[in-house]
Amino acid sequence: MRAMSASSAIPGGRRRRRRARVVIAALLLVGGVAPSAHAAVPFKAIASAGPLTSIAVGNELSCQVSHIGDARFEVFPPSVAPGDCGTFVFASGTLFSPAFSLHGGSAAAVGPATPFTPVSQSEVTGAGTSASPYRVTTVVTADAAGLRLTEVDTYVVGQESYRTDVTIANAGAAPQAGILYRAADCYLQESDVNYGFVDPAHQAPGCSTNPNNTPPARIEQWFPITPGAQFTEDDFVNVWQQIAAHVPFPNTCQCAARIDNGAGLSWSFTLAPGASATYSHFTTFSPTGLAGAPPAAPPAVFGANGIVQAPPNRRCVSRRHFRIRVRSVPGIRVIDAVIFVNNRRVQTLHRRRIGAFVDLRGLPRGTFSVRIVALASDGRTLRGTRVYHTCATRRRGGRPPI
Repeated sequence: MRAMSASSAIPGGRRRRRRARVVIAALLLVGGVAPSAHAAVPFKAIASAGPLTSIAVGNELSCQVSHIGDARFEVFPPSVAPGDCGTFVFASGTLFSPAFSLHGGSAAAVGPATPFTPVSQSEVTGAGTSASPYRVTTVVTADAAGLRLTEVDTYVVGQESYRTDVTIANAGAAPQAGILYRAADCYLQESDVNYGFVDPAHQAPGCSTNPNNTPPARIEQWFPITPGAQFTEDDFVNVWQQIAAHVPFPNTCQCAARIDNGAGLSWSFTLAPGASATYSHFTTFSPTGLAGAPPAAPPAVFGANGIVQAPPNRRCVSRRHFRIRVRSVPGIRVIDAVIFVNNRRVQTLHRRRIGAFVDLRGLPRGTFSVRIVALASDGRTLRGTRVYHTCATRRRGGRPPI
């Protein structure tokens, strides 16, 4: 663990920084800005039932997030959207960043920086589901470096994480090397002073209510998807200074220090002329300290790619006696399953004997449901129902399902 910087250790230095923030807040209040005030930069917000009720993305790659459990934003300033959060690129001797000077208050001091040039920003699309997440696509350029950035931010309703994919394209005639940063100034659980934590196996830093997120409690975390990331969790001033120094993040965490903190990820890149590369991560906001990437969407139960092999139900099935098999699929190993017919338990199956016969022979014309409840090895419960129709108008012998 790296020692605290001098400015963080000296109370006077902390008071001066805190006073600067108070001045910003006072100016906001004097100007009549409500707690939900917005920056002067255009932005699109993914609004939903949450738990991330709003994800704001500026047309210059800044960001801000609301969580259903908090009355204020999750990134400083807590009353401004977008806030001190976003994408940065250092290339060709220039740092490119969001236009923080146009925000309705900011403490992001990253030194001399050139704002990205906005090109386009889509409307919010998608249905908020795993198959069709909410999506905002933002395109900017870093003109002096000949780079074009396309950022896609997506959210699936019900998850505590949203995903960011940043594609950097080299539109110049020469190779281009640089550093991509994704960072923010935490305002965790309506508090400006918190601890930190890191998942070293995944280079995933965060801000936390408790040191090292022990015991687990409220967190904000940056979880890389693209390999090769470096990370930081530190006093927010130091996070911005690390970006201002134009160096990759140092892979350090002031995890046991209760400080006014921020965190982020960085990737070093080299692009040939005409080449591009994409860098992706999740940003997680969990009131229970559940870190890491969001769980994968469960597979379908019935259907061609589902865990259940059963006859189709497009035609009636009188005099049918068929077998149902419950199978494992990539990423899901089924260990137990219970089969119900018309809500009556037919059989409980374990391990390799995950299969059963369903007998609809001789039943009167009607509708019969086959329901499966399966337990996967990772603890998830998968449920699905398929409805069958019998053709017979009267009973012709046989027996009903038990």
